[in-house]
Amino acid sequence: MQRRDYFARARVGALIRTLALLAAAVAGALAFPLASRAATEPVKEGAAAPDIVLKTTDGRNLRLSEYRGDVVVLAFWASWCGSCSAALSELNSMTATQGEDRPVVLGVSLDGDAGRASSIAQSLGLKFPTMVDSHQAVGRLSDVETLPLTLLVDRDGIVRGTWAAAPASRAELTHALQEIGQ
Repeated sequence: MQRRDYFARARVGALIRTLALLAAAVAGALAFPLASRAATEPVKEGAAAPDIVLKTTDGRNLRLSEYRGDVVVLAFWASWCGSCSAALSELNSMTATQGEDRPVVLGVSLDGDAGRASSIAQSLGLKFPTMVDSHQAVGRLSDVETLPLTLLVDRDGIVRGTWAAAPASRAELTHALQEIGQ
């Protein structure tokens, strides 16, 4: 009789542990979409820019926060995005013609392939660094839905302008730069 009670208690204990693990798994499955959605809010004007840390096509590590004190234009692009090359060319010509007060321009390739990103940057003659988001982590963090995506970040790291799905025109960028005192 004692032996039967022992096995009955052991089965009940195992059942309780199994139910607890199942409840934890269900809770995690329900909470994960909410947590991941909260972590991938689109970058909006007036919000702090995410602190991007990526390698450039030439192997250097770049961190957006290292550019605090400078106005930064971030250009997200990919090789399969037709209008991205026009956006990059416009930014490239802008950096070449403006004086000392020109913004820092940083490209962010979402291709995941440093070789492809480097090849495209060279073919376009880009004069600004191109970072490679090899695991699309920054793209997910910034909730990049459409390309090209251009962000204007002020000296304090706050996003002051966003342009998505079409290249930012030189006039729009110049106007936005003037508004923030660049």
